[in-house]
Amino acid sequence: MRVAIYSRVSSDEQARDGYSLADQRRVCRARAAQLGAMAVVEFSDEGVSGSVLDRPGLTALRRLARDGGVDAVIISDPDRFARHLSHQLLVTEELDRAGVRLEFVNVEFQQSPEGRLFFALRGAVAEYEREKIRERTTAGRRQKARQGLLPFAVEPYGYRYDSARALLAIHEPEAVVVRGIFDDLALRHLGLNGIAHRLTAEGVPTRRGARVWHRQVVRQIARNSVYAGTYWANRRDMTGSSMNRHRPPGEKVWGTLRDEADWIPVAVPAIVPQSTWDAAQAAMDRRADTWRQVSRSSYLLSGFVRCSSCGNTVTGRRSVDWGRPRRTYTCRKSTAGARSPGCGLTLPAETLENAVWEHVAETVRQPERLADLLESDDTAAGLAEELERANDTLTRIQRAQDALLGALESGVVSLDAVSPRLKRLKRQETAARRHHDQVCRDCDAARGRRPPRDDLKLQAQRYVEALDRAFSFDQRRALVRELVAYLLVSPDTVTVGLRVLIPETTDPLPVTVPLVSETRR
Repeated sequence: MRVAIYSRVSSDEQARDGYSLADQRRVCRARAAQLGAMAVVEFSDEGVSGSVLDRPGLTALRRLARDGGVDAVIISDPDRFARHLSHQLLVTEELDRAGVRLEFVNVEFQQSPEGRLFFALRGAVAEYEREKIRERTTAGRRQKARQGLLPFAVEPYGYRYDSARALLAIHEPEAVVVRGIFDDLALRHLGLNGIAHRLTAEGVPTRRGARVWHRQVVRQIARNSVYAGTYWANRRDMTGSSMNRHRPPGEKVWGTLRDEADWIPVAVPAIVPQSTWDAAQAAMDRRADTWRQVSRSSYLLSGFVRCSSCGNTVTGRRSVDWGRPRRTYTCRKSTAGARSPGCGLTLPAETLENAVWEHVAETVRQPERLADLLESDDTAAGLAEELERANDTLTRIQRAQDALLGALESGVVSLDAVSPRLKRLKRQETAARRHHDQVCRDCDAARGRRPPRDDLKLQAQRYVEALDRAFSFDQRRALVRELVAYLLVSPDTVTVGLRVLIPETTDPLPVTVPLVSETRR
């Protein structure tokens, strides 16, 4: 008999100490010996909540069972299996379909209608009890906050958590940095980016010891009311979000902001006066309003231009040249902590905007030329090649996973030795499958790429009328955003990815078809 053992601990402390895992493995191995197991392979998840289904160890076990590589699975207790009844029933049904026997050491379980009913009832009661515990814990935290204590350990920059009193204490070396940030905003009128550059230049360490400050880190400090003496408890509902590191991207749980009436204020030692904090907020609000007015209102193409050389986004920037204001588009990033500074491409805004506008207008006014470009478009062939590459990538990852599982099953390697590799392969598989699915959707869209010429002419005429009526900047910008999918710029050319809108009804909801052409500036 080929047996698989599964064990799990939900806390990182238990995973490091290994006591709970060792106990589970010991009793499961004893049961495997009672069953007369000839080969035993072990799977475990360390520091992973049972509320998460997509766990590396459990996923590998399920795959091995589906492939017929195991006859029985032994688990110490159903709680180690899964924390949600739906997850328990799902995996149990998978094992049953694969003809795999399921054994619990601490609970008698029979593969019969009565046994499955008892198993489901036990799981439902356990899930109810866990929800009640969570509800009581949350209520206890609220009550603790109403008594003026922190509901749990928090430690913002500039403070240290006093666990004996459940309060915050000012950490003066960091508090000096915090006061400097608020003074820069309120008194010296520096922006978040300038403050981040100053802290980096002065070599001020972050909480984690890094010497590079990011604009977003400065913003989080500047917007936090705790520095003026108030910590808001019960502000966000973070249920389930603590296990996001074990969930695939599509299943991550994000905290939600509760109604402001439910927030609970907790007094903490203030690092800056309330007047300074208010002045800093007003300064940031003014800068944000100015940025929105300048960056978004005065740039026709802001938001979807990219540099063809370095790949950076190309954004609008104002400067003064010999006393005259100058609008440009550039890929250069001076934001503190930017991943890439860019290659320095800078183009006059009027030149780029006029080239794109003229190209869009010319294309819409020539529907016959547009139809010719559609008929000669080779995007479908390129998508077919990309789909083949995506399938090859998934096959390669699957083979690597199967090879590791085969080595585990044969006892050549231990789970501890291959677990990091299995985790990496799982992450690669998730990313590859997401890319594969997107290419499949693009292929489906490309199949309807060649609309009737009469429909194209009708839609083109509608946009010609819209072009003739687009007198204001806002009208032009709205029309460009409706017709242009993306822009790639270089020093000599701008590549315009057009959307071809095909009416489906009298007042259509269009489908978009990217069409690429080049326009010389």
